[in-house]
Amino acid sequence: MSKDVIVGIDIGSTKICAVAGIMDHIGKVKILDMAEEPTQRGRVSNGTVVNLEFTAKDIDRILTKLSDKADINIQNVIVNISGENVEGRTHQNFLTRNDSRTTIRKEEIEKLAVDIRKSFRPTAGNVIIHTFPQEFIIDRVAVPDNPIGRFGVSLGGNFFLISTPNDPHLALQQTIESVGAKVQDAKKVVPLKIVHTLFSPLADSMSVLSETDKKLGVVVVNIGGDTTEMAVFHENGLRHISVIPFAGRSITNDLVKAFQILPDHAEKLKLIMGDVPPDEVGKNDIIKIPGVEGLPDKEIVAKNVSIIIEERLKEIAAMVMAEIMHSGYEGQLISGVVLTGGTSNIRMIKDVFDRVTNGMNIRVGNNTRNIGESAISKIKDPRYATVVGLVLSGFLPLDERVPQEVIWGEIPESQKTANNNGFETKNVGRTKEIEPIPNEEPASSGLFGWLKRQVQASNKPDVGDDKGYT
Repeated sequence: MSKDVIVGIDIGSTKICAVAGIMDHIGKVKILDMAEEPTQRGRVSNGTVVNLEFTAKDIDRILTKLSDKADINIQNVIVNISGENVEGRTHQNFLTRNDSRTTIRKEEIEKLAVDIRKSFRPTAGNVIIHTFPQEFIIDRVAVPDNPIGRFGVSLGGNFFLISTPNDPHLALQQTIESVGAKVQDAKKVVPLKIVHTLFSPLADSMSVLSETDKKLGVVVVNIGGDTTEMAVFHENGLRHISVIPFAGRSITNDLVKAFQILPDHAEKLKLIMGDVPPDEVGKNDIIKIPGVEGLPDKEIVAKNVSIIIEERLKEIAAMVMAEIMHSGYEGQLISGVVLTGGTSNIRMIKDVFDRVTNGMNIRVGNNTRNIGESAISKIKDPRYATVVGLVLSGFLPLDERVPQEVIWGEIPESQKTANNNGFETKNVGRTKEIEPIPNEEPASSGLFGWLKRQVQASNKPDVGDDKGYT
């Protein structure tokens, strides 16, 4: 990659998009250019790459376009990770310091985080991808800020760990690494490398949230093609994540089934009528859909289209609200709900979420709040929040309270050679798992089936000493 250039790749169910950015002279991230293509059917499903070979070819083609347009070399990339089985749990650990007369050091924070990852038990077959601090605990007193420089005998912390099934995570890595780096005048093909992967709504949070949002309490909701992904923040800490198996494509499928039309026609209907609430549509308004293979044109009542779109949006909003309640932060999210993803462009969505969430502050994310100059205007569209956030994560810290290696799961240099002199480790193991949605329940079971599964998961008895919260 050209010096100081960061490239992010958003691999989604509806599009694959790559964006390049640099840090400008005033400390803002400047977007150089972007390249994208629609995701072909069978490449990506529910946020997970299912066809490695063809997806790799798509990525190779897109990165070649971006390299040529922006006149840059691309050797390393930051990639989003999604999927229904991404899980999050809170885990707590403590260090007992032998010398309380000295202040807490950076190395001790790193040691605490490394030990938390070692003592954490993810779901079998899962790999930890992120470790986020929630708050630190010094001599049994919660400290939401950076504890470095404080005095205390014991140092503890609550951390939120995110894990994902290892097989699709490896598949994503193999897909990227099978793509050749884009280096001008290269004499041999060098594999593309992943700097790090980032859970999609956390990438969104980089592009649309401020530190004030995270402190006051906020939930970022990415309504994509196959899934709706969300992350809850409060008092600067990540508190809860969830992946809901309903999103923009659910609306399209509803229209296909309701009116027996082609998916392409249903998608166009969604884009047109999604901007018009049912009470603004005339009872006698008719939309004509071209006939297929010699069949006559089909006439559809416009109001019925608008009603179907609104009802599915209500269902998605209800599921988001159920997750907010499950997180335990209902009524505490002063900054409200920030919507991202292509479906957030539907005009009626803010009103629907406002009604379902009982008047929470609802807004569509603004991608430009954390970037400076951009070579392209469409980067402002909330459907690009994830890829913009990926670029930003290469320049800006995801959490300023800990070294960034801690969040990515890398072992800091100070811990590779350090001994344990000066502190002991004590694990209290406060964890509780967010159960993945069982595969045997079909997505078509709708809102009540989904809610039933969430209740069953929350009522599952804890095992052994694993108690706590998510």
